[in-house]
Amino acid sequence: MARKIYRIDEFIGIDQSMGENGMSPAYSPDACNMDTSDGELSVSKGYTRYIAAPVPGEGPIRRMRFFHTTDGERIIVLAGNELYACINGEWGLIYTFTGGLLQGKVDFEEARIGGVDYLLIGSGEQAIVKYNGTAATLFGSADTHSDAHVRYLAMYRNRLFSAGDSENPNRLYWSKLPGGDRTIEDWGEEVSSVNVSGGHAEIGESAGDPIVGIATLSNQLLIFKKRSIYRLIGDKPSNFTVERVDGDLETTAYTSLVSSGDMLYFMTKGGLCRFNGVTAAPMADARRIKKTLLSASVEDTKGAVARGKLYFTIREDENSDAIVEYDMQRRAYMLRRGFGAADIAAWDGRLYLINSARYVYLFDEGASYDGAPIEARWRTPETDLFDKSGVKAMRSLCFRGHSENSETALIAEVSIGGGKTRSRVLLPLEQSDVVEVPLKNEGRTFSLTLSNEGGGSFALTGGAELAFETWRRVE
Repeated sequence: MARKIYRIDEFIGIDQSMGENGMSPAYSPDACNMDTSDGELSVSKGYTRYIAAPVPGEGPIRRMRFFHTTDGERIIVLAGNELYACINGEWGLIYTFTGGLLQGKVDFEEARIGGVDYLLIGSGEQAIVKYNGTAATLFGSADTHSDAHVRYLAMYRNRLFSAGDSENPNRLYWSKLPGGDRTIEDWGEEVSSVNVSGGHAEIGESAGDPIVGIATLSNQLLIFKKRSIYRLIGDKPSNFTVERVDGDLETTAYTSLVSSGDMLYFMTKGGLCRFNGVTAAPMADARRIKKTLLSASVEDTKGAVARGKLYFTIREDENSDAIVEYDMQRRAYMLRRGFGAADIAAWDGRLYLINSARYVYLFDEGASYDGAPIEARWRTPETDLFDKSGVKAMRSLCFRGHSENSETALIAEVSIGGGKTRSRVLLPLEQSDVVEVPLKNEGRTFSLTLSNEGGGSFALTGGAELAFETWRRVE
């Protein structure tokens, strides 16, 4: 018999881009609620209530947004047909969409009008609403040609751009350039100069390819259509240029558009994509979550960025949400599960979440999901080590693991052949101690699953090792 070691030198993230047999042991085809940000493996943190009181009313939670004012931030939530704002920990109704919102979708944009900061809310079903931190009123008017029922909003070159008008699905609007008595609430023509005028343009020609979102980078406005992407460059109407972006991508939700470092990221059914300023394409590692996305819905995905990580909500089934977490520096994916996620938002480097419980939560905080246990696991690839005829007899699992509680247990399960060895291991309090778990059973393929018990938290330092003996049967 030959004694061998299967080493996991570091833990990186999820990889579903290839068959498990050839995968690096640093990746997992099936993991959730694990933190691998430093190459070690630990149970992720949960979330805690950021605001003690739930959002009032009974309408379903649809969107959440932080609005930054000189008096501090306001958290704005659309629940059903009602907009609520939280000021100093207290929720208040600020606006009701009379007649209701059949689609229940809105977009937000911050802008200054007449020296006052406003949050603009576009629904695509009614006129834009503007909120100054105190009161919410209707934006614009028919006289200034700014009463269109648009949904998608973005500030670019000091003008307000908008789209999503159901009567004109290919139309992109822009406001006048503020100055003098002009404001972004006026979208009409300026007789004195075309360069400060408002206006509009039709983007593309196909009625079956409507605008589904817009986003701003430092030097261009991105216009997402159902089956194509365009961009607008230039700083005034006389030199505005609209051109199609090279890229064959699947449809994305406008709520998934996230800018970071003058790049735009977004989620599609085919994986995480990026616009780099010139072209749009899936990320080189987009296929690492392909199996997860295959059965999930991204039609209503919400996106946010906080502390170098991208976060995207997905709907895994009718009653189950998840968050795809992507570490941009380490290029590593992880899934977070066990909670609902109606919307997410980032503010001051932290991620916030709201769900059907109607509470706003601070993410990556605490040891539970507001009292619900965190169920974490990490499974290594199932492999035969490219030695299909070799029988592997498991002998031991060694790792350096620790917890903050001597009662915390780690569950180690080794699947080999048709058998499984399940061990409950109480972890030491010191990370310098090496834990050795005796194993049994033999077969030609194996995998290791590490999970927590009862929502407990643990951390592994310095990887792990599976020791086994191997031989070939002789007839």
